[in-house]
Amino acid sequence: MEKANKHHEKLIRAIGEEITGLFEKVLDYAEVAVPNNDQYRKLRSKILRIGNNTIRNISKEIVSRYDVIYNPPGETIIEVANRGRVKAKEEVK
Repeated sequence: MEKANKHHEKLIRAIGEEITGLFEKVLDYAEVAVPNNDQYRKLRSKILRIGNNTIRNISKEIVSRYDVIYNPPGETIIEVANRGRVKAKEEVK
């Protein structure tokens, strides 16, 4: 397998965050819909396994078959915080 570059990694991270958010919401609904704790744990395990496998499979597909170029927005604000306080603010163009 080819090595991911920083553009691949950024896309993979963004997709992973979206998929993770999706299966966290599914788990929230499942917890309400499946009141039996043992059944919920089994379902939870399967949902997490499927979600993580999906992220891994998409990552492999992106790295092996796609050229990815990230074009940042025209203006990005970067804030650096130290112990909850903003120490520096930098505008990148």
